[in-house]
Amino acid sequence: MHVTHRCQERRFLLKFAVDRKQYRQRLYEASRTFRRVRFLDYVITSNHIHLLLWVPRMHDLSAMMRWLQGTFARDYNLRKEREGSFWRGRFHPTLVQTGSHLSRCLFYLDMNMVRAGVVDHPFEWEFGGARELCGARRRYRIIDQERLLWCLEMPGATESFLRWHSATLADMCGAWQEQPQREPYWASSFGVGDPDWLGALSGGKEDLSPYIRPCSDSSPKHEPSHVLRIPQNLFLRIWGSLKRAKGG
Repeated sequence: MHVTHRCQERRFLLKFAVDRKQYRQRLYEASRTFRRVRFLDYVITSNHIHLLLWVPRMHDLSAMMRWLQGTFARDYNLRKEREGSFWRGRFHPTLVQTGSHLSRCLFYLDMNMVRAGVVDHPFEWEFGGARELCGARRRYRIIDQERLLWCLEMPGATESFLRWHSATLADMCGAWQEQPQREPYWASSFGVGDPDWLGALSGGKEDLSPYIRPCSDSSPKHEPSHVLRIPQNLFLRIWGSLKRAKGG
């Protein structure tokens, strides 16, 4: 699950490092409080956040996000003597298929601040999971690396993953100006994966084929990804059924 949430009115409410550190601390607490939710990656920017999560049930995601975003917003407003909403509406969830589709989302998150022109390499951004994955952040770790490797379909291959992750980021940093600046479907669609997987998300209750399209930036180098965009009423129906489903 890729989750995005923007600050109210797209304002740069997280522009100061002290506030990003406070949010990261709340992430750590959430990872210890909501044990069924596993954090796979994250990026805290100046006006929005990205979370890559593994959740057995949508209900677990909703409960965790309600606590995380609500607690941080309350603390922020008290500290700043501020009133009003901190977050812009509800967070947006995008389901992501495991394997190569998930790896594309992982690198999309890691490259966020490079695309924004803030840093030259993801390891330079203190408030992202890339630094934790490379070993630069050893205390208060948030990411469940074992679960991440399982979701990437390379369980137990820690050393291979670290070499691959580091080499891929280096290649992407060297060529990022030639790559698409944004991949908006990660933050706007219902799901990203292969057509069969996306079509099965409704549990056979809806024909989703009319809403499935290839990602515009799919490359021959990778397994092609498709995106599922559905109307709001259908989104709510499927999301509701997923929340009611029991997970492992």
